[in-house]
Amino acid sequence: MVNKEVINASDVTVIVAIYNHFHWLRLILDALRQQSVVGFEVVIADDGSSDETVKEIVEYQKDYPELRVVHVWQPDEGWRKNKSLNNAVRNSSGKYLVFVDGDCIPHPRFVEDHILMSRAGYVIGGRRVDMSEDVSRVVEKWDSLPKGYFAKVRREVFKNIFRTRFGETIRQLRRTMRFPYWNGNPMFSTSTQIMGCNFGIYKSDLEKVNGFDERYIDPGTGEDIDLDVRLENSGVRHLKVSHNALMLHRHHQRQDFSSENNAKLYRAARQENVTYVREGLNRD
Repeated sequence: MVNKEVINASDVTVIVAIYNHFHWLRLILDALRQQSVVGFEVVIADDGSSDETVKEIVEYQKDYPELRVVHVWQPDEGWRKNKSLNNAVRNSSGKYLVFVDGDCIPHPRFVEDHILMSRAGYVIGGRRVDMSEDVSRVVEKWDSLPKGYFAKVRREVFKNIFRTRFGETIRQLRRTMRFPYWNGNPMFSTSTQIMGCNFGIYKSDLEKVNGFDERYIDPGTGEDIDLDVRLENSGVRHLKVSHNALMLHRHHQRQDFSSENNAKLYRAARQENVTYVREGLNRD
């Protein structure tokens, strides 16, 4: 393993990508208030949420000033997640960035795990618990995030053991388990693909490829794995961690977001060994 720089929570910015759905964002922010470390920054990458959502975010900031939240909003001009993420990066103060999607609730030791896993020259991918529809419905009913929420979800998963496929239930249960580090180090495995909902990277490594490619203007496959390919092309490697940096993922129906525009950009990134893109963090 490469030499690791010691970073503090104050060096970290957690970037949460959202579009409306404040109720779920509230649960995420509640989870970030319950973290085992404090002092990190939170930047909300808002891709054009409504005035009502913006108002609710402002109220949350007033109610919980101990959580350092920066809200970065852009007009709703269709799906512009990558542009929103770049805006958030520009407005971040941390030298280490952790990315979270707006339908995922982090484990109470999520930020701590990402700090311990951080490595210069590597993008670190965490895991998520894909909650069943029944379990997700229980979580949706919470007005705020209770203490011990991960254990509560684990019990709900177990209670549904006869409602879902047994193998699926076991997989969910296994993914709710946070394991201790082995000899002080997390259990890594190599992988060629990150999940945009849960990864950490030094800002300096992200700047090598000029951040997210804003030419991706359709949702679906491409915008996150494109970044992974360009990082790999530039020499930044990917490590996936098992049973650490966990999160709960809201159940929703998967839709076919196939896009020829995305596919064309992604093919070019792979075939032409693309690293730096002009339509990114810094416009040439």
